[in-house]
Amino acid sequence: MARRGGTYLFYPARKRSGARGCLLTGLFFVLAIVTAVLLINSATNTRLELSSETVTVMGLDKTFEGFTVLHVSDLHGNALGSDAQMWEDLLYGKRFDAVVMTGDMVGSAGNAQPLTDLIASLRSLNAKVPIYFIEGDDDPDAVNAEAHGSPEALADWVLRAQEAGAIYLDAPVRQEVGKYAVWFTPEYLYGVDAQGMAAALEGQKASMEAQGVPYQDEGGASYRALCYRLDAMNRTAQAVEEVADTDLQIALSHMPLEADYIRTSLEWAPENAAFSFRNISLLLAGHYCAGQWRLPGLGALYVPEWGWLTPDENIVGMQRVNSINQYISKGMAASEAYPMGGRLLNPPGITLLRFTGTLR
Repeated sequence: MARRGGTYLFYPARKRSGARGCLLTGLFFVLAIVTAVLLINSATNTRLELSSETVTVMGLDKTFEGFTVLHVSDLHGNALGSDAQMWEDLLYGKRFDAVVMTGDMVGSAGNAQPLTDLIASLRSLNAKVPIYFIEGDDDPDAVNAEAHGSPEALADWVLRAQEAGAIYLDAPVRQEVGKYAVWFTPEYLYGVDAQGMAAALEGQKASMEAQGVPYQDEGGASYRALCYRLDAMNRTAQAVEEVADTDLQIALSHMPLEADYIRTSLEWAPENAAFSFRNISLLLAGHYCAGQWRLPGLGALYVPEWGWLTPDENIVGMQRVNSINQYISKGMAASEAYPMGGRLLNPPGITLLRFTGTLR
């Protein structure tokens, strides 16, 4: 390298640091946004949102005007159920006539404690309001048909929920409202020939007894499960005799129902069936957890049954399906069915649904 007049010739140019500085600034900016989103997400996931919906039913008798259901779903054994103060603050001063839980309340691990804590909290707010629940696809089977070291046909988590004061819906249950009634019914009983099913189960019971099955280890559990289902079907048949045309019917399903399924069920069901989709005023469901991971302005990122960027009309909120009001809860926790865990930008929530005959 030569030197001339106090300067160096052919001196290598200094590397510019501007591009690297911009890159680092950009990375820090992205990291800051991600951190902020995660912090906000963590904070919102520990607090429930309470929303309200109106259920409009043409020709609704004034007896049912204002009848309100608190809809809860998909707790998955989450600690939110055990936060008694949060539930008291959220529901203080709020009026509701029934609580409905549409499954996946304990999750695959069968963690019943948050559910029983939640039931206790709700009963402390109003011990007279009935609490109904069904099982979800992530919950352990509600009825044990295999040997499990207990003479009880029902699973432990169901028994614990019942002991806490909730009602397991395995048949239609009548709730009196004035001179009429509201019937809460698991969806799978709609269109079922209850008397025919009861007769078939009676035949199976007699056959098992003739073979001595009740005295076997495995057979005994199966026999007790069958007896339980027979009792539930007999109660369903009795409800068919009692339900009136003037009564209100609310159906419960963990999985939301699609139009094709409802249409097929209507085609097969007798027109005069007491518990028919034609008579449902409201269908309550859960399962999807509002897509679990959501993007601002785009909605659910991915839903296993629906695919990418699923519209909300398929997975959350009030829908109109074959003339049936179907409300899908956004849920309170995260489902194991999703490939991504947790909830992202999707605060957990519960809903108050109020009946009215007034068009708005």
